[in-house]
Amino acid sequence: MFPLKKGCVMRKLMAVMFLFLSFVLVNVNISRAQEDDNDKFSFGTVVAIAEGQVTIKEYDFANDADVNVVYAVTAETEFGNINALTDLAVNDDIVIDYVEKDGKRSISTLVKEEKGTEVPVAAEAAE
Repeated sequence: MFPLKKGCVMRKLMAVMFLFLSFVLVNVNISRAQEDDNDKFSFGTVVAIAEGQVTIKEYDFANDADVNVVYAVTAETEFGNINALTDLAVNDDIVIDYVEKDGKRSISTLVKEEKGTEVPVAAEAAE
């Protein structure tokens, strides 16, 4: 066999590592882009609750106005600060992650904002 020079082996190793890292980075960016295209975020005030859906008053930046938007609540919806849709009430403030498919918005995560947990600015300044 031919003896390999130490520098030649090192160059091959570096080239393989570079290709591997390039492959990993490209796949991570593709995965992140696919996730960002499907997942969306919103927040607002509950204006109506029905079986399997919740209507939220939220701000529409495109129209510069408040609008009521209906979201589906499914068996896959995860809740925060509540156990079920029945724990929500009109005028509760919520934050949601949702997926929009074929014009229908389905909530993946719904978190009820706890009232009174924020410290007023005047009280912060006094401390």
